[in-house]
Amino acid sequence: MNVTDTTALKSSPRSLLVDLIRGLAVFLMIIFHFSYDLNALGFVIINLQNNPFWYFFPRVIVFLFLFCTGISLTFAHLKKFIPSKYLKRILLLSGCSLLVSLTSYILFPEKWIYFGTLHCITFLSLVGPIFIHYPRISLCTGIIFFLCDFMGFEGAWIKLGHPSMDYISPFPWMGAFLIGIATAHVQSSRFWFLIKEVHQVGKIFLFLGKHSLLIYLIHQPIMFGLLWGIRYLFFTT
Repeated sequence: MNVTDTTALKSSPRSLLVDLIRGLAVFLMIIFHFSYDLNALGFVIINLQNNPFWYFFPRVIVFLFLFCTGISLTFAHLKKFIPSKYLKRILLLSGCSLLVSLTSYILFPEKWIYFGTLHCITFLSLVGPIFIHYPRISLCTGIIFFLCDFMGFEGAWIKLGHPSMDYISPFPWMGAFLIGIATAHVQSSRFWFLIKEVHQVGKIFLFLGKHSLLIYLIHQPIMFGLLWGIRYLFFTT
């Protein structure tokens, strides 16, 4: 993994391929949360805990999000670490994470989110700069995280007594982030800039990928609110 050639990074501020992958993750997330809401409101019955598909589906989504986060952080700071840009992103992520926690605490106090996907992304963004220049170490460490999880080892981390609606511990999910950092170095990052334009359906995923944070914050309140309204108006006697 050669990181000496940064031509692609200088000529292309964004990778369309990464945006497409992130957009796919957003699309899958919306499908999952819509299904979750339908189940929670009694429209359908889904065994989210024990069905293998519904067990792995959200984990694929989390992997894609954290994988893309590792790639994006590497692209943003590989050539030169920019403190102002980095601090702005950390403050934005921290503020959004706090908003998620406060909102979930107000609406669902028994299962409020104290360390969900966005919290995990914030934490990983804090430690990420340590790894961005070391792709081999990142790759090996990322694989070790998942191997330890597969063997049943649980790393120590924040875990409160109540069940959280969304709980994403850095152990093992930092592994996806570190693999993303390593992958960003493939062919001196040129691989990620091969796609120059997309058409039709691809533009939808591109839009979702470019606005993933905003969509992440608003999609669930909108969907749950609409479904709750439908249930209240048409199914309440």
